[in-house]
Amino acid sequence: MDIVLLFSVIFALIMILLVTGRYHRSVTALLGAFLTIFFASEYGLFNMQDLWSEMVGFIDLDTVLLVIGVMILAESIARSGFFEFIGLSVAKTVGGGFRRISISFMFLTILFSALLSNITAMIIIGALTVSLAKKFRADPTDTILYASVLANVGGLMFMISSIPNLIVAAQLNVGFVDFILISMPFALILSLVSLLFIVHKTKLNISSSQQIKVDPWSVVENKGLFYRATIIFVIVIIFFIFEDFIKIPLGLIAIGGAIMMLVLGGQEPESIFSSLDWGTIFFLISFYIIVGGLSKSGVLTAFADDVVQLLSFHPAMASNLNMWVCGLSSSVVDNIPMTLTLIPVMEHVSAVTGFSLKILGWGIVFGANLGGNLTPIASPSNIIALGILKKEGISVSWGEWFHKCVPLVILQLLLASAYVTLLSVIL
Repeated sequence: MDIVLLFSVIFALIMILLVTGRYHRSVTALLGAFLTIFFASEYGLFNMQDLWSEMVGFIDLDTVLLVIGVMILAESIARSGFFEFIGLSVAKTVGGGFRRISISFMFLTILFSALLSNITAMIIIGALTVSLAKKFRADPTDTILYASVLANVGGLMFMISSIPNLIVAAQLNVGFVDFILISMPFALILSLVSLLFIVHKTKLNISSSQQIKVDPWSVVENKGLFYRATIIFVIVIIFFIFEDFIKIPLGLIAIGGAIMMLVLGGQEPESIFSSLDWGTIFFLISFYIIVGGLSKSGVLTAFADDVVQLLSFHPAMASNLNMWVCGLSSSVVDNIPMTLTLIPVMEHVSAVTGFSLKILGWGIVFGANLGGNLTPIASPSNIIALGILKKEGISVSWGEWFHKCVPLVILQLLLASAYVTLLSVIL
């Protein structure tokens, strides 16, 4: 069999398994990595004498370390009660009825998902929302559904806010501050527009004078741990900001901060480790190998040549087309494989056509983060939100999701399209 066809079939098989969810995504990726190594060795693409060095060469170690370090930091600070403390403090400060608190929680969702994984952010916001909704005898459905959509908006805020951000920034050599300068203004605009859309669509009344009695410190079991975790997290963020000056790789900063959190945080390391999303880490490593095989076999080059031919008819729409392809694909396939697959393709497209690689990269960032909200199963935050509601006896159909959330997501993607066009002009 032709080698390009063979590896195309392997890739198609892996994508089908990811879409259907037949196996856990990490298992699917491990299977794909094994098939890649086996057939690449059979066809002489990999040197068996130096196989492990070649595999390691495919993996972006700094990105993997960055992901692991950020996961440990986020898990540790979440366990300190820091985010629940902020949530209850905001609820106490804004006062008013449940609808007013709902708006404040949507702001918090954006903030939390900028600093945590959208899964952790959604779990925290969902638990707080359900708890307070019971006190007010209110329906938490709209608050939780729209919070799940806004979690992916928060994922655009910083380089560390989502794994696609980390991958693109590492591959295209975008620094922490450079990422903020491009992405944060758009994320803030998107947040404001999205919140205005939600308030208008749901007719939320935020002027209620009803007060709520809560004690934010009730969720903090150990104040010493609370303060230590907060200080370490802030120091790590400062190091990220000044990474260009101190010349320390982001992955090393994240791992260093994670070690300090484990040493000084006073939490049980095994408990922290067992709570990490190791499936995502194995998935990321395995997919790096799959993409490496696609590159070695010529599949990515062949695909990129087809993309170049397509873009030659509409060169001005290159960055927008890239964003929409990534966004629509991310509505059915996990955004991590889409990001890993599209980056080398866009590198080839940029080399052949002269299109700005960084503009193409920003299209991937916006599409990958926002596209998952087009369906209720494509984004982890959506799945968590529906799970929280189901536990409370509330079922949300696909039709209800499309009616409430998809118009907002389409608006977000249109704004992203306009922003990418603006970037292509000014950068």
